[in-house]
Amino acid sequence: MNKKKISQIQKQYRFEAENNAYLIEVLLDDFDDVYDEWDPAPFKKRFIEEEFNDFIITSAEDIPAKHNIIIALYLPENKKDLEKEQAVVSAYRNFYAYATAKENKSSVSLRKKNIYYFILSMFLLGISYLYLSETENIFLNIVREGLFIGGWVFLWEVITNIFIISREISSRRNLYLRLYESEIRFVYQSDRQK
Repeated sequence: MNKKKISQIQKQYRFEAENNAYLIEVLLDDFDDVYDEWDPAPFKKRFIEEEFNDFIITSAEDIPAKHNIIIALYLPENKKDLEKEQAVVSAYRNFYAYATAKENKSSVSLRKKNIYYFILSMFLLGISYLYLSETENIFLNIVREGLFIGGWVFLWEVITNIFIISREISSRRNLYLRLYESEIRFVYQSDRQK
């Protein structure tokens, strides 16, 4: 990583050398700011608010993987509540555990699809090469060419899935896992009474 990018990250995020971690700092008015207001589930099982999630993900993508992440939530001093802290931590962990599991499921589904597409590709290419030789019959030539093109399209899909899509899924899964494992710190500020 070049020095300019490191300098930019250091300007945006505070660094704690003792934890080898960058802080993603979020200023909140209340614990409820973390939760999706439309989710009727109990606090510990509620989904994280979309803007909060987007901010955390965008920030985490900026921070190099060799560094840890600390999510620092700043709240007014009069909002201090250990039960609500635990509920936020639980909801946060549940959210990113679910996101990680979803990406794992996508990865397994993609592998199954790749196997199916590869078999179908080999079947179509095999039929077009081995059983349908070039003839004077225009209809058989069209069928042969269609099978040939179809086989290559499915093979190309396998190649795309292996080298592009699976890499994107793996990257998202690693990011969610990294966020799941991040420390969550509550910081109360007396000058922010509400």
